[in-house]
Amino acid sequence: MRLRRLQQEFGEAVTVCHRSFVLIAEDRSDRTFKDYHRDHRHAASTQDSDSPPFRIPAAGERYPRGSLPALEAAAWVRQEQPNLFPAFDLALFEAFFGRTEDISDPETLARIAASVGADPDGVREALASARFRQLVLDEHHEAAGRGIRSVPTVLIPGRPAVVGAVPYPDLREAVAAGCSGESRGGTSEGS
Repeated sequence: MRLRRLQQEFGEAVTVCHRSFVLIAEDRSDRTFKDYHRDHRHAASTQDSDSPPFRIPAAGERYPRGSLPALEAAAWVRQEQPNLFPAFDLALFEAFFGRTEDISDPETLARIAASVGADPDGVREALASARFRQLVLDEHHEAAGRGIRSVPTVLIPGRPAVVGAVPYPDLREAVAAGCSGESRGGTSEGS
């Protein structure tokens, strides 16, 4: 949402390029929300009034097994139905942070895809075949090679990276500074 707002505000001076960043490797164990997750969500929810409401889950509620399935589904939508990617990206965010849905579940991801008009069967096939897994892992390794260790991370040419859920005015100030004196600034965020 903040990146869309920056694009609206700065126009062509800002280019957003979403890339995958694996936050949680596939974990077959039973994962649950811990106080750490709850505290993180609470802090992030206070950063930006434009964000959809965050649901703060109870400790012990089910946590996704991994972020890889959601990233593979997003990569599929980004490549196969790029006009729907912004809506899918937002729907994923709202599903996980607003409703605490398990975005590691293929059927949940297919339903989210359908909710924005993307092909749910295409998402199911992409997940079943792991067709986009290598792309996701390559993007993750590229980001790690650039020193990125968490999301969101916003890269602005000639400026230090903006890491974490910083307040929008701080992000806007960093982008404005990066755009001043340059013909084109750029931002990038792991999704």
